Amino acid sequence: MFVLVSGDGGSARVTVEDAQNLKRLHVEIRGVDDSAAAEALRTAGLGRIDGDHAWLDAEALKAAGDGSSGWTVDFYAMLAYAKTRGWMNDDQSQIRAHIVRS
Repeated sequence: MFVLVSGDGGSARVTVEDAQNLKRLHVEIRGVDDSAAAEALRTAGLGRIDGDHAWLDAEALKAAGDGSSGWTVDFYAMLAYAKTRGWMNDDQSQIRAHIVRS
């Protein structure tokens, strides 16, 4: 699963891609600067940028899944793993993801 922030001409759009792959989580920024990407993430309700990482809203990511019981179990396993690595905020509402810029 990854969050794609892309655009051209200064306009940015945000989509959640490859939602079935819960073994990898990151944010890809393509064709927009960080300020436009940050605003797009915030507006979409998906999170915020903090340096080389993004803090993504766990519920918004969950909503991007297919809702099946298997996917949901795997999603919560991803969050549990992130917690063991220190990649969740204190109330576990956000998960930290690295940013890939291209």
